[in-house]
Amino acid sequence: MAKHVNKGLAFDSWPADDRAMFENLTVEGAVDDGPWLQLSATTIRNRRYSYGHWLGFLRKAHARLLKEPPGARVTAEAVKDYVLALRQNNTETAISIQLQRLYFTISAAVPQNDWGWLFRLTRRVRKRAVPLSKPYVPSVDLYRLGLELMEDARNKSALFTRIIRSQAEQFRDGLMIAFLAIAPMRRAGFTKLCLEEHVIKIGGMWRVFLSADMVKTGLPEDFEIPTDLGRFVDEYVQTYRPAFPNSDAHAGMWPYGDRPMTDKMVRRYLCKHTKDRLGTAISPHGFRRGAASFLAAADPKSVRAAKDLLQHHSFAVTEKHYIYGANSRRAGQSLAEIIAQKAAEIE
Repeated sequence: MAKHVNKGLAFDSWPADDRAMFENLTVEGAVDDGPWLQLSATTIRNRRYSYGHWLGFLRKAHARLLKEPPGARVTAEAVKDYVLALRQNNTETAISIQLQRLYFTISAAVPQNDWGWLFRLTRRVRKRAVPLSKPYVPSVDLYRLGLELMEDARNKSALFTRIIRSQAEQFRDGLMIAFLAIAPMRRAGFTKLCLEEHVIKIGGMWRVFLSADMVKTGLPEDFEIPTDLGRFVDEYVQTYRPAFPNSDAHAGMWPYGDRPMTDKMVRRYLCKHTKDRLGTAISPHGFRRGAASFLAAADPKSVRAAKDLLQHHSFAVTEKHYIYGANSRRAGQSLAEIIAQKAAEIE
């Protein structure tokens, strides 16, 4: 596929009318709030990114339209050309997402216009999409991989008088994998975890608390870390995390060098280890698919607990996108109990 044929405009390079339009969508007004005020920061960022791509396309293919108001630019002819350009390096699914975000943006900013044609076009493109095969690795296999990485790092450490960085990184990565197998949270929240703020030891048990602003649904999440894994958390906090330079100057749960890891780093390291050890690269989102599918297969009677575990508003979403063939804490406890049981059976 061609690369860089659809280059977007950075927000600072947008026409003034578009910047003002986008900012008005999230403004907190004295009389009326912007229609997007309650959306998550991630959703708004994604829509801004996609709208920047739309503007980048217009600058390249329909520059004259940039002189028109934002609503006057979204014409059937321009959008048709936009779809053709996107098809050079995007799947139909990705194109439908771009069109959907454009629809959400322009319909909220210019509600007086009829945007039904754009909505219908988005649906037609989505129907043409062919679902891609997504890798699935059961949570118990991911959990065992995490433990193996940590135990291997521990054995290597026994050969030295101090913890070296490669051992600390391997132990950290193993803990990340085991953590996500037990508590399959979204990558954004997982990356932002901080000791003593989100990861807290209460009554001898480690708990994970994600505030509403860290969760896509806007609902707080709460996970309990099983005692067996909690011992590894103790070891990590006391022995391996301090081996990272400057780790005492920040509370980030997952340090990299002298700073916390970014979400892209988290994804890269998880994919690396799962690809090397299991033959399949599993992203943070893949842990969520694995958890839902594993819970459904291991305990079919509790299949609807997967909805609570992943914090979906509807079980239909869980069934369609996450399961192949209460609340998050209770569901997480069910998952942890089944993983512990299955791991013991294998041993």
